[in-house]
Amino acid sequence: IGLTHHTAFNFRQARESYAEGFSLWQLAYRQQAVGSPPAQQPLRLSSPEPLTLDPTKAFDASTLTVIRHLFSGLVGVSPEMDVLPEVARSWDVSADGRRYVFHLRDDVAWTDGTPVTAGDFEYAWKRMLNRETGCYFASLLYDVRGARAFHQGEVSAADSVGVSALDDVTLAVELERPTGYFLHLLVYAIPVPRHVVEAHGDAWAEADYIVTNGPLRLEAWERGQAMLLARNPDYRGQFTGNVRQVELSVMPQTEWAVALARYEGHGLDVLDIGSFPVLQLDHARLRHPGEYISAPEASTYCLGFDLSHPPFDDSRVRRAFAMAIDKERLADAKLGGHSFPATGGFVPPTIPAHSSGIGLSYDPDQARGLLSEAGYPGGRGFPLVEAAVLSSPETSLLSEYLRGQWLRELAVDSSWESLEWQPLLHRVYEEPPPPHILGVRFLADYPDPDDFLRVAVTHSRSFIGWPNEQYDQLVEAARRVTDQEERIRLYSRADRILVEDAALVPLTYGRRHLLVKPWVRNYLPSITNSWACGAVIIDLH
Repeated sequence: IGLTHHTAFNFRQARESYAEGFSLWQLAYRQQAVGSPPAQQPLRLSSPEPLTLDPTKAFDASTLTVIRHLFSGLVGVSPEMDVLPEVARSWDVSADGRRYVFHLRDDVAWTDGTPVTAGDFEYAWKRMLNRETGCYFASLLYDVRGARAFHQGEVSAADSVGVSALDDVTLAVELERPTGYFLHLLVYAIPVPRHVVEAHGDAWAEADYIVTNGPLRLEAWERGQAMLLARNPDYRGQFTGNVRQVELSVMPQTEWAVALARYEGHGLDVLDIGSFPVLQLDHARLRHPGEYISAPEASTYCLGFDLSHPPFDDSRVRRAFAMAIDKERLADAKLGGHSFPATGGFVPPTIPAHSSGIGLSYDPDQARGLLSEAGYPGGRGFPLVEAAVLSSPETSLLSEYLRGQWLRELAVDSSWESLEWQPLLHRVYEEPPPPHILGVRFLADYPDPDDFLRVAVTHSRSFIGWPNEQYDQLVEAARRVTDQEERIRLYSRADRILVEDAALVPLTYGRRHLLVKPWVRNYLPSITNSWACGAVIIDLH
């Protein structure tokens, strides 16, 4: 209830509800007990290789999921995206919504026994905002007073940022303006052990040095093979399940056949089959109907264009390519109905401010007309389009469809590179000129349209370079408005501008597809494509 009032900018009511909620939460914590004996077997999952264990340098979903189990922040989130206390036992919000005071638990320690303090949080937040650190999520803290100016180098003093440790267990945060989604952002503002970072520098997050404070700790890491995480006996947050160990088999998405064989051989307890080829996904779910789970995901797969260079600096060209795509056929026929056609805006249906039906409709005649107006009648004179996507069976089908569709409807050919994460980033940002088109999936960091229309578009601009003053004004106005209905209207207007100008072209909205063994209980799919083991019960088998 407190979070509902908070999101609606009713901070006085939120304070009253929080006070009661924190009391009940502490009571529930004292009474929690594991209802099943400790699991005799580990929870066995598969995952791509984590790229880092430094929270400040992580950016991909697989890496962040591991980090969220190794580290505990001020708050956590449930699979339903509700905010829950973690290291912060409670917090106060000023009547104007601009000042937060977090009261930390006094019994939380790093795995080397050093207490976790408010100073660790202050240090971590300012480290995120230090441009030299290169934190992908730094802009998530821009609502904090002075954060944007410090991160962008307008001021050099870290003390200008509105976060400060009042003592070891009290952290004060001042915002630029009231922000209803602020508590959700704190999931990414993870503390780091200052004493270890300063002792070992960038190597602090290597297996030999890392100390953590989350529900799990790193037991072993054989790179390219497996990672073993063990229950942290000193973790003080809620952990109602009986999992003692999590065994992660390192597998790229392209190794779906190996993963399925291991699942069917009882070597994996949970398998994400969402990245499987269409026919194999259907085969897997039909072969294991009692173990199949599907749920919507807060994600949008889209195409981004390089707007800094011809030919996609012309909106007529972008619109032509967008209107030559039959999204319903792509989602239903080509991708087997395993995702939803993105006929609306960039914001997916699982997030407030989703606008259905505003996407550019499939209209090949108008697409050809727009291309002709731009100086390419019948596709004549148009260069070979270079595109890059993250390697997966789904993107292989998608690129095959788009190449054929544009060749048929626009008489324009395209060349597609399918790359793993690191080579893809290198290709896009470090090998000029960049590809004309980048295919990418944006996954929600927090359940608010701001995440898509400000944060995601801000990150995209480093590739697409899209200047639009009207769009920027709407998004900035939405951030300042405290009336929730008006916020939604402003974000919806911005979303329409984005898709009508075809700066980004939404193709599909995400859907999760999992196989879960019958001896695994309470494994709840999250709309953010992450796994969580805190409530999982593994029955003897």
